[in-house]
Amino acid sequence: MYKISIIIPVLNEADTLRQQLPGLQHLREAGHQLIMVDGGSTDDSVAVAQGLVDLALHSEPGRARQMNAGALHATGDILLFLHIDTVLPQRAADLVSTALKGSEHCWGRFDVRLDGRQAAFRVIARAMNLRSRLTAVATGDQAIFVDRAVFTQMGGYPDVPLMEDVMISKALRKQSRPACVAEPVVCSSRRWQQHGIIATTWLMWRLRLAFFCGASPTSLHARYYPGHANGPENPGNPAHFRYPQARILFFAKAPIAGQVKTRLQPLLGEAGALALHQKLIRFGWQQLAQAALAPMQLWVSAHGKGGEEKFFATMADGLNLQYQSGRDLGERMHNATVNALRDADYVVVVGADCPSVDAVYVEQALTLLAAGESVVLGPAEDGGYVLIGLRSPTAPVFRDIDWGQSCVMQQTRERLQAAGISWRELAEKWDVDRPEDLVRLDSLPGWR
Repeated sequence: MYKISIIIPVLNEADTLRQQLPGLQHLREAGHQLIMVDGGSTDDSVAVAQGLVDLALHSEPGRARQMNAGALHATGDILLFLHIDTVLPQRAADLVSTALKGSEHCWGRFDVRLDGRQAAFRVIARAMNLRSRLTAVATGDQAIFVDRAVFTQMGGYPDVPLMEDVMISKALRKQSRPACVAEPVVCSSRRWQQHGIIATTWLMWRLRLAFFCGASPTSLHARYYPGHANGPENPGNPAHFRYPQARILFFAKAPIAGQVKTRLQPLLGEAGALALHQKLIRFGWQQLAQAALAPMQLWVSAHGKGGEEKFFATMADGLNLQYQSGRDLGERMHNATVNALRDADYVVVVGADCPSVDAVYVEQALTLLAAGESVVLGPAEDGGYVLIGLRSPTAPVFRDIDWGQSCVMQQTRERLQAAGISWRELAEKWDVDRPEDLVRLDSLPGWR
């Protein structure tokens, strides 16, 4: 029999953990591994899990990120991704081993049964199972399991806030069709019961159709959790962010063909450079928005006339879109920070072409600003900077700078020193301007 690592992502699920974890102990006793990955719970989730799991890990919030974090610490031959409100059949380990051992399958999923008593739930479950068999696409509720080597080779779940199960299913079915275990897992019907059977079912089908037609996972996530900017437990209200008194200003050039990533156009062409620029915006925005550090604003370089506003419309519902104003980059950043500091204690400005700036890096800057630091700088390898954090409007830091040159960081230090303003610097990062930077993109978690 294969050794199975069961990975459970959770966020504020203390009560459900108390109910479900005791029923998984027989799997641990049989030599299988149980990993819980917490995404920043504010309840007793972590304390409840102590002694009932082999590993209790911490991760940035986001189901895909949490499951990937768990997979990195897994020791089993097979990875099984389990929602905490889904109950495995008693013989789950035997069923998984039988489904994969000596077969052409490298992954699989269970049929599902909903725990609600209404007849409608039986119809919904049958429809889910039939659709999954026909399309070879599984949902997370179906307890997806996969050969660990295959999962690692593929790079894990895509780093998206929703539809990660659909995306990985489509990637896995290129390797093989899924093994479909007929003995069902039992899933909670709480979402249908809370929001109505017809309304919830209709919403789920509409989201899948929208995704099939090209809608972004970020925009679908906002529609699935209306009023929640960065996740079901992190509403858009600033009080639900880790740094509600801060603002993150995400700076991006309007995605206009021929005007973005001009240094890379000889290699990629205008269309390729535009596609890269758009992907950088999506990637950078997602990895910060999912972390729910602070309310975010997307500052675009100019009103476009080529329909590029449609691109931003696909990123997220309720996107706080602002347009930059000023003669150069320094004046545009100064004006944006002045605007944001009207109702915030401090701000962090990040550029869309700096994918190496992740949530951990931004949180370091926010922590320093929260502690009273006046200015925080994130140096770039090319002599500029990838991040700047401010507690108050600081015009000298943006004035008379040779933007786009290798002397930007040094000139910024000199302006701060001349103004008598103290600052702190973070570790050096890189942005995307040169062909060699494209190679490094593939090493970033979630980029592919």
